[in-house]
Amino acid sequence: MLTLEPERGRPLNPDNPAGGLFQLDFGGGRGLITHLLPTSQDRVDVLVVTWVSFH
Repeated sequence: MLTLEPERGRPLNPDNPAGGLFQLDFGGGRGLITHLLPTSQDRVDVLVVTWVSFH
């Protein structure tokens, strides 16, 4: 999903939306991906993946 549309998600810092740090919810809101989009490079760096599961 990030490979096709790396700009998905919301900026981590709303005061600096061009800062390149984004968060994306997935799994019906039970997961969160924090990723970095370096503007000078054609890549996505996944920094943290959080999954919450209650059994």
